Amino acid sequence: NVYSKVSAGIFEPMYAGFGGEVLYKPFSENYSLGMEIYKVKKRDYAQKFDLLDYEVITGHFIFNYYMPKLGMLANITYGKYLAEDIGYTFDLSRKNKNGFRAGIFFSNTDVSQLEFGEGSFDKGFYFQIPFDFFSKSYSGNYLNFKMRPLTRDGAAKVEVGNDLTGLIFNASQTEIGNGWNGFFD
Repeated sequence: NVYSKVSAGIFEPMYAGFGGEVLYKPFSENYSLGMEIYKVKKRDYAQKFDLLDYEVITGHFIFNYYMPKLGMLANITYGKYLAEDIGYTFDLSRKNKNGFRAGIFFSNTDVSQLEFGEGSFDKGFYFQIPFDFFSKSYSGNYLNFKMRPLTRDGAAKVEVGNDLTGLIFNASQTEIGNGWNGFFD
């Protein structure tokens, strides 16, 4: 029922560091609770191995609820973002039986409009395409594509690759049961 993930290295083009995630996901339930915390430093703009002086500890509390009849996952996180702003993100997504996932999100934080242009609000949409879609073997990994109107606005999270919720999504009683639906038809 308890899952964890530890990460270290270059997470994305602008941040490197270390941290981890812990997730409590009961096998027979449709919800999960978790926490993530990362200590990151901003990378040099040449994007080699040099780091800049900016350092931050970012972390979030995570609540997920899966609605099996709709095939939708609601995700709410609350915590501290990369610009040291504090707020929440609401994410709503749908995953089909082949593993393709599409979703929308919005965030609101305490960062001011004076500091970040449009201010504390962020929004966007994304797709996750499983690598299994292109091969005959199971890998559990997926390709992310995310679109937001402004990058590095308020409410920016460090991108650490595949999150723990996505990695264990098919390991619940509901999802295993959905995998068998229609198998003998």
